[in-house]
Amino acid sequence: MLYEAYEKIGYKKLMLVPVIIFLICLGFLFIQNQKTGEYVAKGIDLEGGAQLSFDINKDVNIQDLESYLRNDFGDIDVRKAVSVGGSTILIRTKEIDEEEMVSALEEYGFDMSSYSFQEIGASLGEAFFSQSITAVLIALFFMGIVVFFVFRNLIPSLAVIFAAISDILGTLGIMQFLGIELSLASFAGLLMVIGYSIDTDILLTTRILKRREGELKERISSTLKTGITMSGTTLAALFALFFASGSSILQEISAVLIIALLLDLPNTYMMNLGVLRWWMEKRKIK
Repeated sequence: MLYEAYEKIGYKKLMLVPVIIFLICLGFLFIQNQKTGEYVAKGIDLEGGAQLSFDINKDVNIQDLESYLRNDFGDIDVRKAVSVGGSTILIRTKEIDEEEMVSALEEYGFDMSSYSFQEIGASLGEAFFSQSITAVLIALFFMGIVVFFVFRNLIPSLAVIFAAISDILGTLGIMQFLGIELSLASFAGLLMVIGYSIDTDILLTTRILKRREGELKERISSTLKTGITMSGTTLAALFALFFASGSSILQEISAVLIIALLLDLPNTYMMNLGVLRWWMEKRKIK
């Protein structure tokens, strides 16, 4: 069924879908740059600032709480993370007095007997950001070396690398659209994205290019079924982690991976597969 739909639409037309998605995601990055001067919104662990978080067991109007705190603390950001186990309030700002903030929240009616406070200087946050960027670039570099070594063909190897880069940049773009800040946890998710993206593309390229059992259409059909099933089960597990986890860090990582996996489907099975098929037809490889 998947292969029939793939053939009916045509692989060259389907290749336009990931290109359009990629351009839209780049647009989100440029819009973010026009608004803030930076391509991505960074969390306090990469930009510097303070965060206070605590669990709640009642409904809270976030807008009212934010307005109440801004009267005393100025520019401040209040968010609520919801999970199966309950809800967590996250309060972020450039600078915060821990004792004054706790007192203000107690006056508002919260039980502050248990909370978490984190503060990171701007210089340290910038160092974390630089190191994280370096880690991603090194991972991409070594990934490229491995891919070229395995396939020893320029076009298939470039298709795999482009799919991984598209997954990362596309994920960053969607994060800006959804208001998800880039943090150390998000970077961890992006590193996982590189690994997963390469897995799906190597699976595709190996089955289509290196295996010779059956005709090309049979290999494509088998790869589509295996790859999409694999992505579907992974997405199911990540959605469960996102909604069931009470940890904001795990939710950030799972959110990044969910976005990336959804983008990886067209990047792998429309763009990469299309490039492989076009290349094989040019070289008359069956």
